[in-house]
Amino acid sequence: MNGGNPSDTPAVRWSGRTRGGYVGNWLSVQAIRWLGVRWACGLLVFIAAYFTLANPAGYRDSKDFLRRVLGPQPFWKWPLLVYRHFFSFGVTLLDRLAVIMGRSKIQCVHEGEFLFKVYLDRGQGIILLGAHVGSWEIASHLLGRLGKPVNVVVLEKEEARIRRLFDHALASKMFNLIATDGHPLRAIPIAAALRRGEIVALLGDRSFGGADVSVPFLGGPARFPAGPFLLAAATGAPIFQTFVVRERPGRYRFFSFPANFISRDILRAGTTALRPHVAQYAARLADVARQYPFQWFNIYPFWEPSPAAEKPQTPSAPVPANSTP
Repeated sequence: MNGGNPSDTPAVRWSGRTRGGYVGNWLSVQAIRWLGVRWACGLLVFIAAYFTLANPAGYRDSKDFLRRVLGPQPFWKWPLLVYRHFFSFGVTLLDRLAVIMGRSKIQCVHEGEFLFKVYLDRGQGIILLGAHVGSWEIASHLLGRLGKPVNVVVLEKEEARIRRLFDHALASKMFNLIATDGHPLRAIPIAAALRRGEIVALLGDRSFGGADVSVPFLGGPARFPAGPFLLAAATGAPIFQTFVVRERPGRYRFFSFPANFISRDILRAGTTALRPHVAQYAARLADVARQYPFQWFNIYPFWEPSPAAEKPQTPSAPVPANSTP
């Protein structure tokens, strides 16, 4: 899935590592284990305040995103909005730990699930293309109830002891992890899972070194990985754009759009031929981000530098809260 033009390499990429370091993540696990979600969220009040005050880079990146989805705000309001963004991120991470560790139960409404169950019942593998919205780990864990193996593709650059911490804490997760680093050979176990009729879940809103495509996103150019679409073209697997969001405490919403099939001819045409597919995904992600502005967690310099500001995208109609997309 590699092969991007070096001249197209974005100036800043996500590091692939969890924020907070070993101590912070260890404390999160222990708080869930011994205090429960409610007390852990109480501690998060202070942790989110610390990051708001002591993380100027994160503050700047959060403000940049929120400005794009919320529009201009009074100067005094920005610290409150960024704080809410960080707090929402922390709550989602605690929910992930609590649900998978069996310390909390949530209700999850599944919309459009029948769209991909048709293919699974035939024994055909499918690709679920998500984003860093809400909690993709919770969604993957809950999909285990379908009786098909769920494989989540992740970038493996985590510190070894943090990886061991989460491996132990999340040992009861109902999904498998497939590590990747952008190398073409890493696609072999992913394609094999699809041939076995399994679910492969990927996140389409972070570029980490392979081929990528620049498309308009929330008023500016941003790069999105081409890998998920190349995988769909190479294997013939249907690709579903799926999102999961936290609607309120104890309740999540999972929704899926109809399948896309990517022609194998695109493998010869190159990544530029994927631009319409990537742009469609980016437009849907933008709609979700506008509806749930505090639940998109790419808090790093996501947009490319642009010499001239692009005309903002016209929002499409929001996804109805109680209907199948």
